This record gives sequence, structure tokens and C-alpha cells, in this order.
Amino acid sequence: MDRQELGEAIIAHTQLLYRVSCGLLRCEADREDAVQSAIEKAWRQADRLRDAKKLRPWLIRILVNECRSLLRKKQRETPFDTLPDLPGPDDARALREALASLPDELRLPLMLHYIEGLSVQEIASALGRPKGTILSRMHRGRGLLRDILGSEGF
Repeated sequence: MDRQELGEAIIAHTQLLYRVSCGLLRCEADREDAVQSAIEKAWRQADRLRDAKKLRPWLIRILVNECRSLLRKKQRETPFDTLPDLPGPDDARALREALASLPDELRLPLMLHYIEGLSVQEIASALGRPKGTILSRMHRGRGLLRDILGSEGF
């Protein structure tokens, strides 16, 4: 993959990166800064990408590191607690609120898998965790969602 193709591929993933940043950061400006920094770092470190098929998890990993770095700088411990409002029925709003109430270690794998369509292996690679850890976090997250949504009459 040459630099031109890589640049186009990185830009094509901008919306994905923004949506992932929504799962970690509360402030709109912080999200935009993290995405911009991740894109810049990806461009500067393009030679580190060995397999073009792993571009998406590689970009997500860079973004997650940027988000965590930003959170450390601001000394925040509680990440983003509500997802951006999207038009949709009340059931979707309840699901977004329930998802937002999960701890980020459970919320992020669920968002990456069900909303962004990443495979478990891609999520494990992006988050730097073993596949089994991601699977167990997704299982626990789904169980908590079931409890939360079940208590609201779903």
C-alpha cells in the first residue's frame, strides 16, 4: 500500500474513529482532538503497518491510546457516560442509555463489535487484550445490558 492509498484509507475510517472516541471521551472537542492526533500519528507511523488488512484495528489502537492519554492529562477516571443522541425510537434510546451506563472496559468491546462490526480478533488486536478477555467482557456486558433493560420492561 503506497502513501496515497494509505492516506485515503485512513481518511475513510475517520467516522469510525470518531464513533469509537465517543465511547471513551465526554467532551466533543476532546473527541475531535483525539481523532486528529490518531490520524496524524497513523500517517507518521505508516511504516509500522505491516499488513494492510489490519489497518482498522491498528487505527483503533492508536485512537484508544490517544484517548487514554488525553484522559490521563485531564486526570479523569470516568469516561463518557452518554452516547450522542441519534434519531430513533425510544427502545434505541433506552439501549444507548443502558450501553452508556456500562464501564468502558465492557462498553467498548460491545460497541466495536455490534455497532462498528469488528470481529473479536480485531477488537483484541485494537485493545491489546487476549481474545478470551474480549469474549468474557462482551459476555459480562451483555449480561449487564440484559439486567438493565430487563428491569425497564424490555
